[in-house]
Amino acid sequence: MRNVVLDWSGTLVDDLEAVLYATNAVFRNYRVPEWTLQQFRAEFELPLSRFYTRFLPAIPFSEIDDCYHRHFAACRQTVSLLPGAREFLEFLSAAGLQLFVLSTIKPDHFDAQAARFGIKDFFAKTYLGATDKKKTILSLLEENRLDPSETLLVGDTIHDMEAARHGGVMGIAVRTGFDPAEKLARSDPDAVVRDLVSLRKMIEANQNSLLEEWIEIADLEVQSKIGVSDEERLAFQRLLVSLRFQIRGAFQELKDRFAATIDYAAVAVETQRIAQHAESRLVETLTSEIANGLMKRFPIRRLEVEVKKFVLPDARYASAKTTRHR
Repeated sequence: MRNVVLDWSGTLVDDLEAVLYATNAVFRNYRVPEWTLQQFRAEFELPLSRFYTRFLPAIPFSEIDDCYHRHFAACRQTVSLLPGAREFLEFLSAAGLQLFVLSTIKPDHFDAQAARFGIKDFFAKTYLGATDKKKTILSLLEENRLDPSETLLVGDTIHDMEAARHGGVMGIAVRTGFDPAEKLARSDPDAVVRDLVSLRKMIEANQNSLLEEWIEIADLEVQSKIGVSDEERLAFQRLLVSLRFQIRGAFQELKDRFAATIDYAAVAVETQRIAQHAESRLVETLTSEIANGLMKRFPIRRLEVEVKKFVLPDARYASAKTTRHR
């Protein structure tokens, strides 16, 4: 992932109450009963022209739009950033990703809010006042020469997910905005997350899973009573165990804190203990027991275990290997 396209309303900012206030002001102006928040979330849809055609079919959309934005401007100071939004932008920016805004919001409303929140500089480019995001996403991709397979769109409405599919990009829906979970599920997104905090954790986990950073313990000597026959298991045998494991976070995130990593000396001691107390007949069984024991004891994300046994006269050793993933 190299590019992230973000919706504004309901994704980065909490403006649902302000939008409902302005929408009800339009309804009052044309003598239509006002809505509750629950009614609004159930009925709202994009593009806006389609939404208002359903309830004010005889009124020109341009007239409705003017009325709406006059009332929205009067209450836009009540709009706030959603929890975790700034940290999400900082995280993406620090990771070197290009950020874009694709929103129906008018430029003057966006400029006022983005300036107040101090986040405008995070975005490489903004696409505002988008009446149909399915068309605008294609322009955004083409103008910025973005590869759809490297691009993610994050939004809170069915229309956002429709735009993602139309542009061939990944679409992730957040449940912090206009469309409730049951509506979002019908839009067949690639994922639905609770909020941007959850999405950040998901991206971080994905990034860490791609890291090739390992801690290795090579040829640790252990003693174990192992063998197929009872006679072979009368005395301890010398085995060598090699371990290779990943911790949960990236090395650069440790900040030189011992408590944030895994004590490989403790891993070695536990491996020796498991081998010494094992009653395995097969080296394959012992290998599995060591792997299971280490995964249970330590917060290892990925583990590789190899146990070497010296039983063949014409070979350096015979070994068994296994892996574990948390």
